Amino acid sequence: MDYCYLSKYVAGIYRRSKNEVNQRLGCLDLRATESDLLLFIDEHPQAKQQEIAQEMMLDPSLLARDLKALAQKKYIRRQCDGDDRRVKRINLTKLGQKQVCQLRQMMNEWWVQFFAENDLDIEQFGAILQQVYTKMLK
Repeated sequence: MDYCYLSKYVAGIYRRSKNEVNQRLGCLDLRATESDLLLFIDEHPQAKQQEIAQEMMLDPSLLARDLKALAQKKYIRRQCDGDDRRVKRINLTKLGQKQVCQLRQMMNEWWVQFFAENDLDIEQFGAILQQVYTKMLK
């Protein structure tokens, strides 16, 4: 196997899943990275902006732009940290929580349908991806 294709495969999987899920979520007015951010923030309440950038492997300036857009849409709020006023903690608003519920449901439906149509083992695939992701964070 030519290992150079691994990046191609991962990128292709990401783009295809995001494009198809985004078509279903057109009513939510979210871009792909914004939807990923909402899911991450839901799983990591009170996360610092720097932590989000590191764990999601995002450029801090691009993250700031996307967080600003989500705040303008009233999906998140930034709050100053009690110990260091320069640090911002990120949380979902009620509207953001509602969006996450819809987003999670639609993404789950897409993946279940994809794996059913393609006769693939979703548990095995998920476990391998989780292992790779965890190793990359180290």
